[in-house]
Amino acid sequence: MITSQKSISFSSRGFTLVELAIVLVIVGFLVSAFLTPLSAQLDQSRNAEARRDLDEIKDVLLGFVVINGRLPCPDVTGDGIQDPCANASNAASTGGNLPWVTLGLKSTDPWNRAYQYRVNNAFTTNFTLNTAGTGAGIIRVCTDNTCAVTESANVPTLVFSRGKNGAILPPVSLDEQENSNGDGTFVNHGFADGVNAYDDLVSWLSTGSIMNRMVAAGRLP
Repeated sequence: MITSQKSISFSSRGFTLVELAIVLVIVGFLVSAFLTPLSAQLDQSRNAEARRDLDEIKDVLLGFVVINGRLPCPDVTGDGIQDPCANASNAASTGGNLPWVTLGLKSTDPWNRAYQYRVNNAFTTNFTLNTAGTGAGIIRVCTDNTCAVTESANVPTLVFSRGKNGAILPPVSLDEQENSNGDGTFVNHGFADGVNAYDDLVSWLSTGSIMNRMVAAGRLP
C-alpha cells in the first residue's frame, strides 16, 4: 500500500526536464512548418503587388506622355519630384528614383524602397516618330548579364524594383549587379535562388507603345 502511494506521488510531479525538452522540440518543428509556407505566401503577395504597381506605373507614364508630349526625368534628390536631365541627347540616358510625386503614384515598392527609373534623354523633350537611343543612350533589356540574348533592344524608358533582397543582401548575382550599375543595360528573367540569386522585377515601355499612344491622341506626327 505504501509503495503504491509513493508511485502516485512521483507520477503527479508533472513533466520531467527530458519530457519538457521533447515537447519544446516538437512545438518548434510545428511552428517552423507553419511559418515557412506563410513566409513564401508573403513573398508571393509582395511580388504580385509589385507587378501591379509596375503595370500602373506604365499606364501613368503613357498618360504623362500624352499630356506633356514627353517623359519625365528621374528623381535624383529623393523628394519624389523629377529633376532636370542633363541634356536632351538621344546618346545619353538618366537614371534615378521614379518621380512618384510628379506622377501621382505611391512612393515605394512592397519592400519600402523607391522604384528605380531610367529614361533616354531624347524622350524627356518633344520627340518625333523617328526618335530612338543611340550609343550610350540605348536602354536595352537582356536575359542575362552577358546580354547574349536581347529581350528588347532600344526602349525609351524602364522601371524596376530591386525585390526582396534589395540587390544589397548576399549573394548578389551578376544579373542583379547589372541592373544597379548605372548604365543602360538591364537583365530580366524569372526568380532564381542561391549563388545566382535574382528577384528583381523589371518593366519597360517600348517605342511602339509610346508612339502608338501619341498618334492615337493626335500628338504625333
